[in-house]
Amino acid sequence: MRRCHPWVFAGSLESTPPPASPRGPLPVTAGRGEVLGWAFTSPRSPLAARLWSFLPDAPDPGFVKELIRSALALRQRVVPEDTDGYRAIHAEGDFLPGLVVDRYGPVLAVQATTEGTEMARPYWLPPLQEFFPGSVIVQKNDLSSREGEGLALEDELLWGEHVPERVEFRERGMRFLADIFSGQKTGFFLDQRENRNLIRQHAGGRKVLNLFSYSGAFGVAAIAGGSPWVEQVDSAAPALELARLNHRLNGQDPEGPDRKVDFILADVFDDLRVRYTLAQKWDLVITDPPAFAKKRGDVERACRGYKDINRLAIKLLPPGGLLLACSCSGPVSAELFQKVLFAAALDAGARIQILEERGAGPDHPVSVYCPEGSYLKAFLLRRV
Repeated sequence: MRRCHPWVFAGSLESTPPPASPRGPLPVTAGRGEVLGWAFTSPRSPLAARLWSFLPDAPDPGFVKELIRSALALRQRVVPEDTDGYRAIHAEGDFLPGLVVDRYGPVLAVQATTEGTEMARPYWLPPLQEFFPGSVIVQKNDLSSREGEGLALEDELLWGEHVPERVEFRERGMRFLADIFSGQKTGFFLDQRENRNLIRQHAGGRKVLNLFSYSGAFGVAAIAGGSPWVEQVDSAAPALELARLNHRLNGQDPEGPDRKVDFILADVFDDLRVRYTLAQKWDLVITDPPAFAKKRGDVERACRGYKDINRLAIKLLPPGGLLLACSCSGPVSAELFQKVLFAAALDAGARIQILEERGAGPDHPVSVYCPEGSYLKAFLLRRV
């Protein structure tokens, strides 16, 4: 606790913590009764408490309001112009453990990932209502962490009128749809915004292959950047339909005679092997799979998957071709992911340069006291 890490595991406690209470946080004390901080508890979780303050006195709603005000002040500085889709609160990264708030234009999508965060709602909801007047606030509850703590999994409307299933928002002038209720995460991968901009900058004149395309946002950004042709590959038909809608929103007609995009419904691993057999070449390839590892026990298997997918992707690159290789697996560190890419390049028999190492945008800050909040890795590679 003296190192200001907010997590308290059940095994480090002398007794089981009492249930979380909406009346406020509970003190976490050392053996001699010294108050180390104040936490909202999750007694049914191995991670039994998360500290919201390391001060001697209990934090009140005003304390939490100032944390939210500080988080939003950061977004005013780091969110680019003509953008109203971003992460407004990033849990531990904004010193508000377990609380995620994504803004999609007029809608705030909230995730309270733990029982303690759920009980803290009287602390964090009023500031959101005050700082985003006129917004609709919906809480997305279908999370494995909530299920493990016996919490409700049905989505809730916390404030405002009915929310449409898909909400339009802007990202650097591009228009996208967030699939609020049935989409992944809170409806969109906001954490890839800066990496989409990177693709936009490099896509001019390059044919782009977007693997695990989901909403198709990388492909939209590529065409906006001047790509003459994009192929979106995903194993889910609803994802490809959402990608079509996003292309239409941006004036990129996916069916017209001048279309620059195609959609491939396929298992990505199988699709890549077919492309390699056909000796296809792509100027820019993006591999952005779902998390292959959600816990430490998954890491070895995940690394095999990352190596295979990127080995095949590298084989499709001509000299000068680019690969944006991504991993959102928290247990796979950036150092380990780089080693996997090294092994993939070695097996592909290719000379590869690292042009950039990247992560999520600055609206996804990481607390220096809680480095576990860093999860997204992205390497821009070039075949020589």
